[in-house]
Amino acid sequence: MKILLAAPTGWATDALCGLLRKLAPGAEVHVVPDARSLDTPGGPADLILLDIDVEPTKASSIVADAARNHASSRIVAMGSQEGKRHVESLIDAGALTYLPHSFTETVIMGTLHLIIDNLKDSAKDAGAAPSDANLPESSGPAAPGEDGFGLTRRQADVLALVCEGKANRSIAQALGISEGVVKLHVTAIHKALKVRSRAEAILVASRSQSVTFRQLRKAEGGKLDLDWLLGHMTHERLPRDSVLFRIGDPAGELYYLQRGAIRLEEINTELPVGTMFGEIGIFSPSQKRTCSAVCTSTTDVFKLTSDQVKRLYLLNPQFALYIVHLISQRLMADRARVT
Repeated sequence: MKILLAAPTGWATDALCGLLRKLAPGAEVHVVPDARSLDTPGGPADLILLDIDVEPTKASSIVADAARNHASSRIVAMGSQEGKRHVESLIDAGALTYLPHSFTETVIMGTLHLIIDNLKDSAKDAGAAPSDANLPESSGPAAPGEDGFGLTRRQADVLALVCEGKANRSIAQALGISEGVVKLHVTAIHKALKVRSRAEAILVASRSQSVTFRQLRKAEGGKLDLDWLLGHMTHERLPRDSVLFRIGDPAGELYYLQRGAIRLEEINTELPVGTMFGEIGIFSPSQKRTCSAVCTSTTDVFKLTSDQVKRLYLLNPQFALYIVHLISQRLMADRARVT
């Protein structure tokens, strides 16, 4: 790993160099006087720390120039000035984050530790074999950038989980990394996709082949991670003998049975807890119910409107493939009953 520190010589710079060597043992740490001296022999730096107090009135342009000329490097701005607008201008210019000089050594070390861990993670992702990416050998990017957004494998993994509606903590648990590293990945993803929110990232991600393949691979077994889906659903508790819908009714909702029991009258079948049902009517040409659903006990269900189902079907390949599997299984079961 190569780290460049663009800052005036002095005890503070020497102390920061010491911290960097502790956090990244074996890394090359070079000190240059200012941003104009960032081109050093030995290839691009992985991390550039810019002290913008050298020319505070040109802080944003200094960061923008560094980001443009060193596109493969992560850039951290440092300085004395604070304030939300100032920080936002530096982030917009291309900085990964901003470290005010007023931060304590503990906070600075913590932040740099997360960034350096992220760099190590990305380096592993870039060099990983296709089998390490949980993808078929012929599917997905073999190196960063093949999906058209310049994402590393790990960033594509994070984005796929973001598209499932998972929070940072859940993503960290799923990938076996820290929540802080997830936040850094999300920041890098937003920059790569040129978006400002998770919602925008999800929309753009629908064009990412690497993200799509990850979602499809997870859904191939016909299973669905409900963490993200329940956030879109509404809950309803129904007493025993309630009729959820009758055969021939308009199909307006998709249901998930959380607790209790529901019987499909015409085919004399009781649905087990954890079943999703009602999809046939939503996706059939007539959009009518093909069975009556009656509660045989006090029942808790979660539901999505048909419009929500169709929107999620288009946005989330994992959900779309799950619905396809579900419809296929139901049709095969109906055929078996007839024969």
